[in-house]
Amino acid sequence: MAVLSDTQRDAVFAAIIEAAEQAVLPRFQNLADHEIGSKSNPSDLVTIADREAEALLTASLSAILPGSVVVGEESVAANPALLDAINGLAPVWIVDPVDGTRNFANGQTPFCVMVALVQDGITVGAWIWRPIDSEMVVAFRDEGACLFECNTGNNRPLRVSRPLAATEMNGFVSFKYLSEEHRALARKNAKHMRRIQAIGCAGEEYLRIAEGRDHFAVFGSLHPWDHAPGSLIVEEAGGLAVIGGEAYRPTNRVGPLWIASSGHVFDTARQKLLGG
Repeated sequence: MAVLSDTQRDAVFAAIIEAAEQAVLPRFQNLADHEIGSKSNPSDLVTIADREAEALLTASLSAILPGSVVVGEESVAANPALLDAINGLAPVWIVDPVDGTRNFANGQTPFCVMVALVQDGITVGAWIWRPIDSEMVVAFRDEGACLFECNTGNNRPLRVSRPLAATEMNGFVSFKYLSEEHRALARKNAKHMRRIQAIGCAGEEYLRIAEGRDHFAVFGSLHPWDHAPGSLIVEEAGGLAVIGGEAYRPTNRVGPLWIASSGHVFDTARQKLLGG
């Protein structure tokens, strides 16, 4: 398992903030039309901020941990074979330079910058940066998850909330990425829960669960940059990330992926939403 020194951990923290300050924040609500494009389809957006932030993070993270490999969302779009590195022996940085690109491109929040460190197919470190709020959430396997308020200097450990009744549970469902059968069931059964929504930013959804503000999420699209950072943060805050009864790993490609604050929340939400 890759172990970062305190100096390396501090360097990752700083590199993420620097990439956001150089490439992301100056473009928020300031993108020209030619700085927004698409990849696999017209709704799969990419901006100049995504590409420049990923380039900055690739350079800095590679230097922080010599011998490591960077797998970024935009680099994989250009060369899908890069995903194979997650199965390799070298430590792998998984990077989502702007999570919530559609929100960002439309001049809206939430959006965030996400990084995970993977060793032997297991996520061992995670960072999610909220540029607008100047908040960083960091987790290391078996060390817990912590929120750092960079404007105030305050920090606090994160713990999930575990409601017992379905009518007290808030969740996130990315309907368009579910199978047709699951999508129809989830839409029909959403009334059984307190609140179901989708906010277009997986990182923010994970953080709200880890903070105890919401309680579960179900994802059908399993790109590792969307889930490797947040799943570790939720797990270290006391929750779980499950696919087919097994703990999520960034090598998983087929969902649905369930994120929940407890086993009871997971069982209840799955039954209420997809139980027919």
